[in-house]
Amino acid sequence: MSLSFLIFLKHMNYRVIIFVWFYFLFAMVSSLPAATIKGKVVKVADGDTVTIIDSKGFKYRVRLAGIDAPEKGGQPYSEESTKSLKWLVYNKGVTADYTKLDRYGRVVGKVLVDQTGDAFCLLVECSRELDVGLEQIKAGLAWHYKRYEKEQSVKDRDYYASAEQVAKKKHVGLWSDKNPVPPWKWRRDRRLSSLKEVFVQKGSKEKKYAQDLGIEVERLKSFLGEAIKNEDEAIKKAFEASGLEEEKFAEEFKVSPERLKSILNPK
Repeated sequence: MSLSFLIFLKHMNYRVIIFVWFYFLFAMVSSLPAATIKGKVVKVADGDTVTIIDSKGFKYRVRLAGIDAPEKGGQPYSEESTKSLKWLVYNKGVTADYTKLDRYGRVVGKVLVDQTGDAFCLLVECSRELDVGLEQIKAGLAWHYKRYEKEQSVKDRDYYASAEQVAKKKHVGLWSDKNPVPPWKWRRDRRLSSLKEVFVQKGSKEKKYAQDLGIEVERLKSFLGEAIKNEDEAIKKAFEASGLEEEKFAEEFKVSPERLKSILNPK
């Protein structure tokens, strides 16, 4: 590294240095030559993320490509999805074929579990390798992540889409619910709710809060409006499921009677 470059770095703002570093790091790792990880699953974080250790002892966090499973921390079927993935892969030999890392530094790839020697497969004919992501969709414990379907092969894309349709028709897993919320919407709704809560707690004006966030006022208004709409929908569903009178529901769930009336009887 040249002396002139070191002097240049010395006079740069540290935030700029960090930004440039992460920009080039992400540019290098977000798209990679096709590669394969072979090893054993030693941890299952949730319904679409595992940790694999290879023969050299290196550990890799792997996000299953092509699926999105219910979020930990409250989303329905998250526990069932995690348990299903554990049953499929924990302490078993797997292969992960990948071409990218996500923004959290996880490998994103298609994970295949080696069924050679599986007790069940000694009794029934099984394929040598099982596509774990596809199995999660078949069980109704993950969505086909269509936002990234173009990163899949045409064959896998069709298999995943077809499996989701079959799971829907059979009402298995999360599809047994009338209106299951996909994880990407669940995550967004929670972020919007948190944004609104902080806004209310701070008690600041929209303009000041927008400046603090580094966004335009109109965009903030849009976010807050969406957060309130989501809250209203949740309150309405809770009221319909409770079987309580309006006054009793408002008291127990700490919703003002006026707001509850406006939600139930919008103009």
